[in-house]
Amino acid sequence: MTTRSNEVLRLFGAKPLLIEAAKLDAVYATRRPYALQNGVAIIDIAGVLANEPSLFDAIVYGATAYGQILDEVEQAIADPEVRGVLLRVNSPGGDSDSAFETADTLERLGKQKPLWAVADNSMFSAAYLLGSSAARIYVPAYTGGVGSVGVYAQHVDWSEYNRKLGVKVTYIAEGEGKTDGNPDEPLSDAARATLEAEVARLYGLLVSAVSARRDLTEDAVRELGAALKYGPDAVTAGLADRTGTFRDALSDLIAAARKSGVSVGPTISKPGGNQAMTEETARVENPEPPPIDVDRIRADARQQGYAEAREIVELCALARMPSRAISLLVRNASVGEVRQQLLEAMVAEDAPEIHSHVMPETGTRTEASAESSPVVKAVERMAAATKGGK
Repeated sequence: MTTRSNEVLRLFGAKPLLIEAAKLDAVYATRRPYALQNGVAIIDIAGVLANEPSLFDAIVYGATAYGQILDEVEQAIADPEVRGVLLRVNSPGGDSDSAFETADTLERLGKQKPLWAVADNSMFSAAYLLGSSAARIYVPAYTGGVGSVGVYAQHVDWSEYNRKLGVKVTYIAEGEGKTDGNPDEPLSDAARATLEAEVARLYGLLVSAVSARRDLTEDAVRELGAALKYGPDAVTAGLADRTGTFRDALSDLIAAARKSGVSVGPTISKPGGNQAMTEETARVENPEPPPIDVDRIRADARQQGYAEAREIVELCALARMPSRAISLLVRNASVGEVRQQLLEAMVAEDAPEIHSHVMPETGTRTEASAESSPVVKAVERMAAATKGGK
């Protein structure tokens, strides 16, 4: 049995679930994880930074994963509508795990499109390491801060607390130093030496990275230590390029990206695939359009007209309003307009206050199908005559 809802679905060419879900996928696939303003992608780096932040860190400290930062920057660099990327940083720093790898990747991505950073308002420690990979760093003049170029490790000794609770922990292990640094006993000299060596190694990497990217000597970076530098002092120390707010950095990057000649155009999809290219690329790949076949265009237009007329007749038949087809064809109504008018008519018929049990198109006679409709037959005869006249 054909239900009213099925007729509406057929009228609009829709299928439940599968087709509509595909439409939703297409919409959400184009969404960006960053704001885009005048060709500049704004990517936020906020909270404690971590390789894989726990749920506790994410909720309490607003932690951000290094992988998330890279995913967003990589998507922005590949976005044909993005001219430049601005890192808006407000972070006290975070874990060393993956921090150096993330900074290296950001520096490499910044060679493809301009990548700047602004402290809004804190860019310290690991966050400054990421920020140093940018070509230019802004810091607000009054409350913005950068720096804290340093590394630390922490060991928690629960042994005395356990003793008071009457808890005794025993480790059974193989391999020299396997249990070094465990929290259930005081830190041994060997464990301390190992931990100190790792902190020194990471600090050396941090000093080297900041020195190379900020054009400072390693001695100068070490002399700064883990000091927090604010406003003009950060610029004087060489840790930032100029004072300015997020709005200042955004405005300057928009202007600089335009002057740099980074081309941005509407996205054009190549036939037969999902590959995207800019308008400039399309002109290069197709320097000369093919000659225009006027006769072919006219023939196609006539055929398209017959096809649309037939579709209008079929839509009217599906809506149980075949008599409307003639007036709609005479008015040269488009298929979209016909769908809208038929839907409004069907809704009006279903309304309680105007519902009629005897419809104009119904009665004792047999309902005409789309195939037996005189309008359909007339359209088919017109198409056949045109083909025979060629």
